[in-house]
This record gives sequence, C-alpha cells and structure tokens, in this order.
Amino acid sequence: MKLKINFALKTGVTGEIPILAILNYGYKEFDVAKQKHIYKPLKYYTGVKVTKSNWNAQLKQPTLKSQQSELINIEKQINDVFNALNINGEITPTNLKSALDSKIKGIESESVKRIRIIDFIQNEIIDKTEVRKGTRENYNTLRKQLIKLEEKMGKSVYTHEFNEQYYNTFIEQIRVQNNRLHSVRNAYKSLRAVLRKIALKYKVKVFDLTLELPQSKKVSEIRKVDKVYLTYEQIQKLIDYEPENERYRNAKLIFLTLFFTGTRYSDVFKVKPEYHYSKNGIEFSYARFVTQKNNKEVIIPILKPLADAIKANSGKTAYRVHETQFNIDVKKIIELSGIKEEHTLSYTDSYGAVKFETKEFFKFVSSHTGRRSFVTNLINLIPVTILTKITSHELRDNSIIFSYNKISLLDNAVLFIRELMRLQETDKDHFTLRLV
Repeated sequence: MKLKINFALKTGVTGEIPILAILNYGYKEFDVAKQKHIYKPLKYYTGVKVTKSNWNAQLKQPTLKSQQSELINIEKQINDVFNALNINGEITPTNLKSALDSKIKGIESESVKRIRIIDFIQNEIIDKTEVRKGTRENYNTLRKQLIKLEEKMGKSVYTHEFNEQYYNTFIEQIRVQNNRLHSVRNAYKSLRAVLRKIALKYKVKVFDLTLELPQSKKVSEIRKVDKVYLTYEQIQKLIDYEPENERYRNAKLIFLTLFFTGTRYSDVFKVKPEYHYSKNGIEFSYARFVTQKNNKEVIIPILKPLADAIKANSGKTAYRVHETQFNIDVKKIIELSGIKEEHTLSYTDSYGAVKFETKEFFKFVSSHTGRRSFVTNLINLIPVTILTKITSHELRDNSIIFSYNKISLLDNAVLFIRELMRLQETDKDHFTLRLV
C-alpha cells in the first residue's frame, strides 16, 4: 500500500487558513447514498495556518521557509506513522488519524472515548430538567433523525467515527424527508451544537462541521422570503366571527392578543391588563413582563379591540395551549372567518432552490403571523424607536443614534398611544379598526 501526500488550504476560511494534508492510500469505504465503494482519502489538519498571500498555489506549499520546514517535518512524521501501521495490519482513517494525533500533536489515543451521539442527546440534553421544552423537542427531533441514520448505516454512530461521509448521508436523509431548507438548516445547526457539546464535556476531538466541511457541503443561511400578514380589514372578519366551541374561542383570543400586542407566542400568556395609566387625556391599560427569548422588560398597551375581546371573555385572558395545537386551530378559525382567498409565496426547498406555492391564505397562517401583522401594519407609520420597545425587537443598526434612546418603557407606551390616536384620525383608510 502506497501513500501519496498533498497539502491544500481549507476552503471557505478567511484570514489565517488551516493547511490540510490530503492522504491517499487506496482506502475504500461503502457509500450508503451511492450504494458502492468509493476511494476515501483522509483529510488531516496539520495545525499549520497561513494567510492566502503566503501560500504558493502552484507548488502547494507556504512561501515562508519556516512553514515549509514545518510541513516537511510533518510529512516525514506522516510517512513514519503510515509505514509503522502498514507493517502491523490494516490502515483505516480512524486508526491512522489517532496515530497521527499521538505522534504529531501529542494527543494520546487512550484519551479517545466512544460516545454514541444519540445517548449523549438523551442523557445530557433531553433528560436535563433545566432544559426548556422547545429546546428539548428540537434535540429529540435530532435524536430520531440520528436513529434513522444508524438504521441506514446498520451500526451505532459514535463521535470518534463520525466523519464527512456520515455527515453527507445524514444531511441527504434530511433533505429527502423535508421539502424546506429551514428543516435542513435546523438539523445542521443542532448536530453541530451537539458535537461541540460532546467535545467540551469529554475533551475529545470531534468532527467540526464549521472547520472540516467544504463550503459546498454546509447548509447555508435561509434566504429571507415573504410571509403573509393580516390587514385590519381581514382581522375585522376574525373579530366578527363567532366560534362554535370553547377551543376555537380561545384560539381566536390568542390570535387577537398576538395581533394587537406584537408579542411572541412564548410570551402571549403573560399579556394581562394588570396596570393602568391615566394622565393628560391619555388613558389605557397595559401589560408589563420580561420576555422569555431575550429577557427584556416590556410594557405593552392593551389596544381597544383586545380589551373588548377580553371583556367579552368575562374579563379573562386566553388560557394556555401548546403552540403546535394553536397552529392547527388558528388556520381553522381564519378559514371559518371567511379569509379563504388564494395566495402565492416563495419558499426555499431543502436543496436551496427558490420555488413558489399557491394555496388558500389561511393555510399560510401560524403563531408568528400575529406578531408579524402587528409590526407590518405599523412599521411605516409609528417611529421605529417606539415600535421596537413595544415588541422587544433588537435594533441592529450601526448608527450610534439608537443608543441615545433612553426613554422609559411607560413613557414610550404613552407616546405609542398618543401617536395611534393621531394616526387613526388622519389615516382612516388604513386604520379601519379603532385601536384606541
């Protein structure tokens, strides 16, 4: 068995770029996706980094003599390790990498632990009481996806064996099962996070999706696409709709709360008109709480349509239901309220291609539609500095001017109500509902 060594720069990295040693020695692995054996070179991180300007692409070596010498020494060590293993028996990527780590980087093979990824997810994430419900569900989905990967590979998947081939099979499996890039991106991010958690907890080397995958294999950020929102005319139809049962009545009240406060679903049940303001002709009730996502305090005025809905519910706010159940119910109540027109939206499929789909409007509606509608209907009319304090959105503007916005939350709410009072008198075409 002969060894051929080539050096190459890691792709998709800027600044100081890691140098890889590409080791070809005739090793083949069975590719489940292609259903055939393929040659599998070992991509080994040398630990040497260079800037692109200090790399001779034609000679495939650094321009600095000190780094050239370092790579020559590493190449000699790789050959020594390879020849020793070749005498003793079969060479696999696992035992070759372990031996190189020990020889070149001083990492003893005895420190490598066999960690089954699905067991780590179950024991160290899902079973932990302090983990939030949404996080637990997200990682439980990943665990089920990895179980399917094990079934396909016909063996348990351990961290010390998980490599690019395993990753390719896993991510292709996700792409086939889902038709949205969002699902593929979630699986990618969750797997990356789990491997990092394992490396941190057990101090072991794991396959690093950020560093070791070529750029073409990574799951890119999702392109922003249009989402539906409800106009005031459409929400009037929902207000006029009389639900047939308690479940739909509660779903209607939840959606009206989302629509008229701009809260996230994680905070919607915190919206209670427990406080009151009355001064200089401005009077309103408001909710005050700390948001779950970003731990920010907010004061949110209770607008008239929501106050009327709570009053009609014997003064009670909506009772808690799981978001999954609400997303089912809200589509139904939007349909029953008469909002059925067809709508076309773009989406990004699991392979990153932009496509279009047309279906009835209510089928696009979800829990986030209420928050999106609140902002969309006001963003061009209410100053953004006021609106972001109501909704707890983060201002990611580079301008220093936003740092000067020191107004108190209550004074901000007063400004919001005052501006709405003015707008609904001067722009009656837009404000078909009386908000204050």
